[in-house]
Amino acid sequence: MTPVLYILMRTDMDSMNPGKAMAQASHASNAFITHSLKHPAQQGDLVDAWQNSTPERFGTVLVLGVTEGQMRTATMVGDRCGYLSGVVHDPTYPLQDGDTTHFIPVDTCGFVFGDKDDTLLQSIVGNFELHY
Repeated sequence: MTPVLYILMRTDMDSMNPGKAMAQASHASNAFITHSLKHPAQQGDLVDAWQNSTPERFGTVLVLGVTEGQMRTATMVGDRCGYLSGVVHDPTYPLQDGDTTHFIPVDTCGFVFGDKDDTLLQSIVGNFELHY
């Protein structure tokens, strides 16, 4: 059993610079933990294995690059297949327009959690490249 949290970071937003992507990935990890606490019976043993894989309780996380459509499809399919999945909604995503910063609501990334060796999970996330 190899539990992995796959974060699906949008690559179709010109404003998503590396710093914003790192912040959004942190939001996705927190959203995953919150989701797992609200649904303890859903993949509970796998979540425990993920958290206990290191003394610091850091589980393996892979950040993959996706478009908005790919993010929505993967999280929807993941949810329907019983994986812990979700979309991160940032209600105050900063968007610079000249000297003005607008804070707009945007779905920035998603997550799907499961066993890396699960063939069904790999059919959902296996074709996405690592985010860079």
